[in-house]
Amino acid sequence: MSEPADQVKPEVLVSRLASDHEPWRLEAEARLIAIGGPAVDLLVGAVRHASPAVRMHAVHALARIGDARGVAAVVGALGDAENLGAVAIAAEKALVEWGAPVKPELLRAARAGPVAVRARAIRALGKIRGADLEPDLEAMLRDPEPAVRGQAAAALAEVAGERAVERVAPLLEDADKWVRYGAAESLVRLGSVRGEKVLEAARDDPEERGTHVQLWAEELLDQIGELRRTGQSTP
Repeated sequence: MSEPADQVKPEVLVSRLASDHEPWRLEAEARLIAIGGPAVDLLVGAVRHASPAVRMHAVHALARIGDARGVAAVVGALGDAENLGAVAIAAEKALVEWGAPVKPELLRAARAGPVAVRARAIRALGKIRGADLEPDLEAMLRDPEPAVRGQAAAALAEVAGERAVERVAPLLEDADKWVRYGAAESLVRLGSVRGEKVLEAARDDPEERGTHVQLWAEELLDQIGELRRTGQSTP
């Protein structure tokens, strides 16, 4: 792997992404990023490779290159469920780092497609932020899918800050307990104590005794107590 970068064909570098030798894979990824635009079509193809490691390197490289031709492929990787979703996690992180240029494609994914893809797309949008996202996220608070409603609440809280409180609070009455829990957490992050009863119910639920849910609820209730003690709580 000592060849000058300009003497190694992009096709060869893509093949090296499948190597068992991690330093070779990392060097190949770095060289493909340096090549830029001429490597994009090959990397788009690599997002469909049989190896999860190749797919992961491909989404990293496409995001770093930042060519619009690669956006759809990386958004599509949000649905990659192999290896505990490692590629999907990498794709989500890559899209957040890519930033505003990916928002239109993420919005398309958030509105349609498999639920897991929609939820990840919404979460990524929340991290990218932008007031332009508020109408779409607010509409998703009423989506039939609980996972979508929950992620929309968290994303809207990220995007709109305190302005989201009145819009997220109704989800404290949602039929799905995980949506209620997510809404309560989002409200605490915004300084609101409206989710206190939901969190108390989670803490006291016999089915959750000794689980991470009970610990999570106790921690958030402690935060509510601290907000009150310091005078920082809002209704």
